[in-house]
Amino acid sequence: MRPRSANPILRSAALLLLFAACSSGDTGGTDNAVTNPGPARPDTLDVFTPGNIFSPTSAEIRVGGTIRWRISESPDGRGHNVIFSGNAPGKPADIPIVKGVVVPRTFTRTGTFPYTCTIHPGMDGDVVVR
Repeated sequence: MRPRSANPILRSAALLLLFAACSSGDTGGTDNAVTNPGPARPDTLDVFTPGNIFSPTSAEIRVGGTIRWRISESPDGRGHNVIFSGNAPGKPADIPIVKGVVVPRTFTRTGTFPYTCTIHPGMDGDVVVR
């Protein structure tokens, strides 16, 4: 005589309970919980100069990350500069008036580092290093 199989509804319920138990976020009170670290900050980020703005105006990277300013010609034909206020880490200290170039700068410590283009009023940005 062939053994009788379990009711399909009971089998489905048992599998569902097993799946729920295995996928539970409960760590049972241990300190081995895995947490979601959130979105990763990039190691390298480009800042563009379309018109007389920095884009993005706020660039976030991690310590040791690099910002590359991709400086285009400004509408007035002069280009742009990048002048940091305060003591921002990295070299070059500031970027002189240039156009059609890419200038990288690596940031070695945390903080928020504001900068401006001194030839175009209101053209400001900052680098946030975490």
